[in-house]
Amino acid sequence: MMNSRPTKRPDAPRGPFRKLRQGVMRLMESKRFLAVLSLLIAIFAWSALVASDGTLTRQKVFPNVSVNVTGESTLKSRGYIVMDDIEEMVPGVRMVVEIAQQNYNRVTGTSYNPHFDLAQIDGEGEKELTINYSSQLYGPVVSCEPDSITVNVERYMTRRVPVVLEMVGAAPEGIYLDSYRTDPSMLSVSGPQSLVSKVARVLVRLDMTSLTLDRATDRTALKIQLQDSAGKQIPTDMLEVTNQTVITDAVIVETEIVPTKRVSVDLSAFVTGKPAAGYELVRVTTGQDFFFVAAQREVLDSIETVTTELPMDITDAVQDRTGYVRLKRLTGIENTLPTEIAVTAEIREQTIERTMRSIEVEVDGLAEGLSARLSAGKVTAQLTGPYTFIDPLDREDVRLFVDVSSLGEGEHVLPVQIRIDNAPEFSCALSEPEITVTLKAK
Repeated sequence: MMNSRPTKRPDAPRGPFRKLRQGVMRLMESKRFLAVLSLLIAIFAWSALVASDGTLTRQKVFPNVSVNVTGESTLKSRGYIVMDDIEEMVPGVRMVVEIAQQNYNRVTGTSYNPHFDLAQIDGEGEKELTINYSSQLYGPVVSCEPDSITVNVERYMTRRVPVVLEMVGAAPEGIYLDSYRTDPSMLSVSGPQSLVSKVARVLVRLDMTSLTLDRATDRTALKIQLQDSAGKQIPTDMLEVTNQTVITDAVIVETEIVPTKRVSVDLSAFVTGKPAAGYELVRVTTGQDFFFVAAQREVLDSIETVTTELPMDITDAVQDRTGYVRLKRLTGIENTLPTEIAVTAEIREQTIERTMRSIEVEVDGLAEGLSARLSAGKVTAQLTGPYTFIDPLDREDVRLFVDVSSLGEGEHVLPVQIRIDNAPEFSCALSEPEITVTLKAK
C-alpha cells in the first residue's frame, strides 16, 4: 500500500479580495466603528419611535398662503366701507405652524384659511386689521407675516339717481324716433360717500344710426355711465349700481320708430285778403318750405301739403307784412311739425299807365321881339309810373314845352319836354316827341 502525501492546509485566506477583507475586519473590530454603529442604531430607533407616536408636533412653513376678506356685508350694514383693495395689498402671507406628526404631510396653508374680518371695524378713518384664522385644528399658528394691515374707512351710502338717455348720431333718412323709454328710470348707486355724493345721473347713449324700420319696436340693453353734475364720468370701481337690489351695468331702452315723408308747404293758403288799391301781392315766403312728417305708412300716403286754418290777413296792405301762422294739425301724424311758422307777404306798389290827350305845348325862353309858330300845338302823352303818382294826376299837373332859349329867327326842330312837380321816377311816351318851331320877328 502506497502512502499518500498529506495535503498542506493554507495559513490564510487566499484570493483577489484578501486585503480588502482584512481591512474590513480590522474596521469592524475598532472602537470608532462600534461608536458610529451605536449612534446609527439609536437614531433609527428614535425615528421609529417618533413615527409611531402621532401626538408629537413639528413646525411647518407655508411661504405664500392666499388671504381672504370677510365681513364686507356686515361692515356695509353698519354704514362703512373700506377704500383699499386688501387682496392687492396682501396677496399672500408667510405662516409658520406647529403641526402634529400624524397630519404633517396632509396639511396645507389653506387649511387655516387666513383672512381679514371687516366686521372688526367700528368707525371711519384709518383702522388696523389683524389676520384671523377659521381653524387651527391641525395645530397653532406660531407666526404670520404680515399679521396686520392699516386700511382707510369711509361712510357707506346709497342714493337714487335718474337715468338719462342721450341721443348720438343722426337717424337714417326716412326714420323718426317716435317714442323712447328707459327701464328702469331710476337706479340706486351705493359706495363711499365721497363718490356717491358726486353722482348726478346715470347716462346711457342711444346710437341713432342703428335705428331701422325692420325693428319698429325694439328693446336694447345699453351700458351705463355715471356722471357728475358737470357731465364728467365717475369711475365705478368702488361703486355698485343696483335695480331693486340686483346689481346691473346696463339699462333697457325701449324705442318705437315710424317712417317719414317730405311734405311741401302750401304757400297760397298762408295769406288771405287783397292789398290796398294800386298794390299787389308779389310773393309769400315762409321760414321753411317743407317739413318731414312722421306717421304710419297708410297715413303718410294721404298727406300732400302742410297748410293752415288761420291765414295771415293782408287786406288793404301797402307794405310787406310778416307774422306767425299756426299750422294745421294733421290727423294721425307724430309730433314733428312746429306749432306755427313765420310768414312774409311781399307787397309792392303797382306800376300803371295813363294817357292824357291834347296837352298844349308851351314855348320857353322866347326872346323879346320874336314870335313862335309850332308844327303841333297839342300832343298826347302816355305816362307810366307808380300808382300813387300816376292815378291822381290832373292835366293841370302835366306841362309840355319846348325850349327856344338863345335861338334866332328860322325853323328849329326841338324835343318836347315834360315837367311834373315832385315827380318820382316815371316814363313818358309822346305822340310827337319832336316838333318844328318857326321863329319870326314881330
